[in-house]
Amino acid sequence: MTEVIEQPAAEQRTGERILGALLYALFGLIVGTVTTFLHRGRVELFETTLWVGIVLGLACILCLGIGLRLYLVDRWMSTGFAVGVIVAVVGLGVWNPGSSVVVVGDVVGLAWLALASLVAAGCAFWPALPSRRSRTATGVGEYDERSQPS
Repeated sequence: MTEVIEQPAAEQRTGERILGALLYALFGLIVGTVTTFLHRGRVELFETTLWVGIVLGLACILCLGIGLRLYLVDRWMSTGFAVGVIVAVVGLGVWNPGSSVVVVGDVVGLAWLALASLVAAGCAFWPALPSRRSRTATGVGEYDERSQPS
């Protein structure tokens, strides 16, 4: 009879974390690439230029980053997403020898580089908030001296 050797649970968990972080980094790379190409979208309205591309791109990164941070308990996945977004934004914003630049070096382009990176990193490294279930469960049996009549 052959003996089956199982991997310890901690090693399986680490492997799952790394694979998940890599997949979310790929997702962040896709999101960062799409939003970087669309960040210069604008609308002319009553002789006024509205830069809707940068606003919608930042809102997309912010909503996805917050959603991942709130949904997933593990910080590895949201960090992978942030790394993917930052690599895409910075990678497309670097000048290359062919002079084909996706992110122009004006105010909007520099704002995109800075804000997209800060929003992605801010969502990933935001401190963990205790869940509502754990907050209400700890307060049930506690004695509060202030609630007692004097």
